[in-house]
Amino acid sequence: MPELPEVETVRRDLARTIVGKRVVKIDGPASKPLSRMRGLVLVNLRRRGKYLLAKMGDELELIIHLGMSGRLLAAAEVPRTSHVRLVIHLEGGVLLVFVDRRRFGRVTLVTAGDYRSSPTLMRMGPEPLTDAFNRAAFERQIAGARTPIKATLLNQRAVAGIGNIYADETLHRALIHPARRELTSAEVGRLHKSIRTVLAAAVRHRGTSFSLHRDGLLPAGSFGRHLRVFQREGVPCLSCGTSVAKIRLGGRSTYYCPGCQVPTTECNVL
Repeated sequence: MPELPEVETVRRDLARTIVGKRVVKIDGPASKPLSRMRGLVLVNLRRRGKYLLAKMGDELELIIHLGMSGRLLAAAEVPRTSHVRLVIHLEGGVLLVFVDRRRFGRVTLVTAGDYRSSPTLMRMGPEPLTDAFNRAAFERQIAGARTPIKATLLNQRAVAGIGNIYADETLHRALIHPARRELTSAEVGRLHKSIRTVLAAAVRHRGTSFSLHRDGLLPAGSFGRHLRVFQREGVPCLSCGTSVAKIRLGGRSTYYCPGCQVPTTECNVL
């Protein structure tokens, strides 16, 4: 699933092409609920966590979640695939195309700022690459959690935009086992710094691209070359040489280094 760096890459690429253009026509299986957008100008395109939010005119907002396999791209013609879910025709011959092979993505039109249809978006924590991601507030969120730290990162309430890839990567760099439930203040500080460092680097490299994800203009992101544990089971850790391990945690494949991220007695899921 595209996470913050991948979605931010899509946003940056698309914004240069589609912002300021008027909607001419809407086609595709997901088009019917969006008919009110016809004739409106796409005023801006922003990101919140793993969501894209497009302001349409003065009163409406389009919420886009790419799901597991969704791709959003600007094109001159509709791609030749049976997985096109939505085509928004913009003035000047530009098409905004949503392709979603697995159909887990969502496109919803709401009154601007009304996110009741998306509970995750309503409860979302601070953006990690802004000043709103305050260490003290983050520590309070972590202290109140009763789940493994990886699950806390994934639920979007302590910090926005982190999914499976970057949860594993940030925990590795912070030297914290993903099943830990209680962290010391020093560990929270390391994790806070790690989240900012890893996500900033991933954004610079246009994200991590696997077979189902490409960013808005289709070239692959290159952060995959900088992954230290994710999908590297059995490969020596780049920090200590211990073989990277894989476990199931909260139903998710989880990668970590047993040498760098030493489990404790509270890690009773192992």
